[in-house]
Formats: sequence, structure tokens, C-alpha cells
Amino acid sequence: MSIPDTFELLYDNAKTGNERAVDDFFCDTLELISLAQAVDVDPLLDKATWFRKNPTVSRKALAYSMLIPGFTDSFYSRYGTSIDLCSEATKIFEEIGYPDGSAMCSVVIGTNYRGLGNLELAVQYMTEAYRQLHKTDRILHFTIASGHQLADLYAEKGNYTDSLALCQEIMPLTQKPANKKKVFDARLLNTMGNVYAKLGDNRQALEYLQSALKQSEELSQLPVTARVLTDMGGYYAANNDHALAIVHNERALAIREKLNLRNPAVTNIINIANILAAQNKTDEAINALLKGYTIADEVKVKAKMLQILKKLSGLYEQKQDLATSLVYYKQYNALLEEQNNELHEQKVRNIKLFIEAEQAVKQNEIIKAQKEEIEKEKKRSDALLLNILPAEVAEELKNHDSAEARYFSNVTVLFTDFIDFTTTADRLTPKELVSELHACFKAFDDIMGKYDIEKIKTVGDAYLAVCGLPAEDPMHAQKVVKAAIEIRDFIKDRKAQLGDTTFDVRIGINSGSVVAGIVGVKKFAYDIWGDTVNTAARMEQSSEAGRINISETTHELVKDEFDFEFRGEIYAKGKGMLKMYYLA
Repeated sequence: MSIPDTFELLYDNAKTGNERAVDDFFCDTLELISLAQAVDVDPLLDKATWFRKNPTVSRKALAYSMLIPGFTDSFYSRYGTSIDLCSEATKIFEEIGYPDGSAMCSVVIGTNYRGLGNLELAVQYMTEAYRQLHKTDRILHFTIASGHQLADLYAEKGNYTDSLALCQEIMPLTQKPANKKKVFDARLLNTMGNVYAKLGDNRQALEYLQSALKQSEELSQLPVTARVLTDMGGYYAANNDHALAIVHNERALAIREKLNLRNPAVTNIINIANILAAQNKTDEAINALLKGYTIADEVKVKAKMLQILKKLSGLYEQKQDLATSLVYYKQYNALLEEQNNELHEQKVRNIKLFIEAEQAVKQNEIIKAQKEEIEKEKKRSDALLLNILPAEVAEELKNHDSAEARYFSNVTVLFTDFIDFTTTADRLTPKELVSELHACFKAFDDIMGKYDIEKIKTVGDAYLAVCGLPAEDPMHAQKVVKAAIEIRDFIKDRKAQLGDTTFDVRIGINSGSVVAGIVGVKKFAYDIWGDTVNTAARMEQSSEAGRINISETTHELVKDEFDFEFRGEIYAKGKGMLKMYYLA
């Protein structure tokens, strides 16, 4: 068959495991197989097999890779294999929550049961498939396929009104742009022709059958052409035009034998035999039936074997050969009992598969809920970790259970402290005190976040932050000074509003190098050490209410951007005389 150039690209994209790419590739594969009616599709099957050999790529692709050969097997009457493959695919589709995939499997399984002569199961599977597929119409050609097959089944059961109504419901779907390949249009026209024939409307029956034949021939759908020819043969036989009935069946038989479509070929042989019998050509009919029985036995299609045995018994009875008639009648009864037992066993297997699929879905829901809960807890723990550690350090700790202490040569440290904290605290209840501290520190945190400054800790009423770690920042000093101004202004405004029920703040800033790392085991904390930190603390202690005191080191970094008041050299405990500057 001719494969479009774009198909290889679809195949390569699907191998990445991307769900959309998987859907695109396999839906295109199903369309191509449907269009060719499984003739010469080995290249497509080979590509589907790749996903069977690489099941970790995508669960959906794995399920599709079972559906594809199952779909193909159904064309070649390998019903048992096809049902098993599609049942396994159904379980995976159910597990991953893809109902359209399960519905496509049901179409194929229903087709198989129809081929086996079990119309009850065929209707059950096809009905479920059509209902689901028509909800979304995402896989339009399969919606049409399930619909026309269900209409066929209604007709086979004698329900012509519902069959025709369903055909008319499906017909508008064939006009949609997504149905550009017209995969099952000829089959739908064929179904409508058959239904009109059963209803006795010969004009419309022949019109639809001829339209179906023309369309299948234009699309080179040889298997569909054979199907339409077969049904046209049935139409002519019903109208006692035996010559045309045989011609159409022989044309269909020639196509099917050429394509090795053995089970459908038996249908034509049986039809030809029935026409010969109607013409009183009994021996020719018997020879045709014996040929058909051999093929039906080889492909294990018991429904047609039963048809042939029953017909042979009747023909030999007509010939007054009662002994031979009885032999075929006994074979018929033995095979009928065998088929009934097999159908019962298959029903039991289907019930078991259904229960297993339901259990898999429930188990999958439980696992999904557990995963969601675990993910929720993980996010919560990550959020808590990020509240006390910089993001890079938190990630290192999660990945390696520890984080190395690091040296940072260019940072700026900020200290704040509330003046007369004890005096203010005495005026507040414990609840009011904690609430006010929380309001102030929350505002400080927001300001730090605005300037990418890392909060290190609070100790009582003191607040420590640093800029330039864990990621280097050439603007570390400028950012800290701007943040300090916002803190100062925030406290000034709050003091104006609340008076003695809030605090005055003093701020100290210094720049230089620090060592940063995690301390503790159970209640670990990220901290910084070094002379730069000690000097920043001295800057804060030497400051005054509502003032920002900076060191000479920081002053050198920002003196061209802000206005300062030089304070001279001031004594700092443990440091001696240090040059200090107030931010104006």
C-alpha cells in the first residue's frame, strides 16, 4: 500500500512518548489499515511492533500496539487472537482512563463476534463502542465504523427501522472535514442499500448499492468492493435474477481469493451453492459447499461450518441419500454443541476480563489519589523548607542530604533592631506583642523579596538579611540600601498611625565577605558568619531611632547614588574606631 511521506514524521514524533503525537500516529495508522482493509499493511504493523518492544515509552502507545494487530487479525478471520489482543489493549486503556481507546477495541471485538456468528455479543460491544465514540467524534472514521456495523447488526436481527434510522444519523458525519479519507463511507452506503432491499424498496436499494460499489472502486478498496458485490449478489438472488446473482458473487470471490480473505470467500461459496440449489443443480451445489467447508474448517469459523453442514444434510435428503444426510446432520449437532460450549466459556472469560478491568480502574484511582496526596505533602514540605533556606541550598539538601558551607566575597549585610523593645512590650498583651512583631517582620520579608535579598533569621526583635548569596549580585549594596529606606519609611508611617503600640527601628549595614551554611541537625538553620556580619551588627548598635547607619565599605560602593551624612570615627565594641555614615 502507499504510505504518505508525513507518516514517518508521525512515527518519529510518537516514539518520543508525547501523548498527542501518539494519538496522531496511531489514529493515522488505523485509518490507513481501514482504508486498505488490512491488505499489504506489514510496514504499518512493523512500526506498531516497535511500541510493543518499548513499553516504557507510553502506556497508551502500548495499548495501541495491541489494538493494531488485533484490528488486522479481524480482517483475516483470526478471531481468537484478535479478541485476546483487543481485550489486553482494553485493560490498559481502562487503566489510563482513555475511553475512546476502549471503545475502538470494542468495535474490533464486536466485529469478531459478528464473524463468529454471535450477534448478541456483537451488538453489545458495538452499542457500547458507538455510544462512547459518538460522544466525542474525535476518531470520526471509527464512529462511522461502529455506527454502520451496528446498523448492519440491527438489519441481521430483522430490526430494519432502527437500522435505517441509525444510518441516517451517521450520514452527516461523513460530510465532516475530519472524514477526508472517506474510509467507511462505501460501507455505510452498502448498509443502507441492504436495509432498503429488506424493506422492499428495490429502487433505493440498487441506487445505494451501486453508489457504494462506485465509491469503493474509486478508493481502490478491494475488500469493500468484494463486500458490496456480495450484497448486490444477494439483492439479485432475492429478486430471482440468478445469473446476475452468480456473476456478482463470483466477482467478489475472485477478489477475496486474490487477497487471501478466506472467511469472506466462504460466504460467496455458500451464496453460489444456494443459487445452484435453487436452480436444481444439486451436485454442483454440493461440490461448492464441500469446497467451502474445507476453507471454513481451516479458518475455524464454526458459524459457516454449521451453515454448510445443515445445507449438505438437506441436499442429500433431497437426493434421497438419507444415510449421508444423517452423517452431516450428526456432524452439525456435534459442532453446534461444541460452539455453544465455546461461546459460554468466552462469556465467562469476558466477564472475568471486565471485572479485572474494573478492579484495575479502581486501583488506579486509589494510586492516583495517593500520588496526589504525596505530591501535596511534598509541595508543603518544599514550601516549609524554602521558608528557612535559600532555594539553591534547599535543592542541594534534598538531593544530597547535606549542603556544603560556602564562602562569598561580595555581599551586603543588613541588621535591624527595635529600640526600647522591653518598654513597648510592657504596654502590650502577649497576643498584641506577637501580632505587632509579625506585622512588622512580614512587611520586612515582603521588602526583602522585592529586592532579591535573602532573609537569614530573626532573633527576638532583631532582623538579619543579606544580599549577594547564594547567587552573586553586583548590585548587592544598592539593593540593601533601598530596602533599608523602605523599612525605615514603613516603621515611620506605622509609628504615626499606632503611636506607642508599635516600635522605633534602627538599621545598620556593612559590606564584605561571609561564610554561609547550615547549622544543626533536627532544627537546622541557614546562617552567615564572619567579620562583615559582626561589623554590620556594630553599625546597627551605633545607629539611632529611624536612622540607617552604614560602614565605610558600603559607603564606597553606593556614595555616588545616595546622599550621606558623615558621622566621623565612632568607637565600636570589639572593633575600635570605625568611620560611619547616616543615610540622609
